[in-house]
Amino acid sequence: MTVTADIEIRAAYCEALDEDGEVLAAFATSDDPDEGYALFRQDGAKLWLEVSDDIFGAHDAIETITVDDARIAFVIRPAQVARLGMIRSVEITPAAEVEGWAEAVALLRRMLPAA
Repeated sequence: MTVTADIEIRAAYCEALDEDGEVLAAFATSDDPDEGYALFRQDGAKLWLEVSDDIFGAHDAIETITVDDARIAFVIRPAQVARLGMIRSVEITPAAEVEGWAEAVALLRRMLPAA
């Protein structure tokens, strides 16, 4: 899948959390949430996606997604575009120095439904 992303996040900080029933993978430009992030959270069978602000989030918002060791790229379902601030696509790549990328990518892969 080739995506010309509306938002590009160069992740320097990543988090993978899977404990006490909470499962999430987060990718952020910095430790300042105002600088851009993507958060994927497992809520039962549904996947919550939030991009750069807690008001821009929705369940089952991803139409297509590609996840590999060097990039995460996804397209938002047309019906959810307004919920995500008119964002249609996002590309996340690791910064030169990134913390937690491999762990967060591995957890995200586990959260995604089987293709």
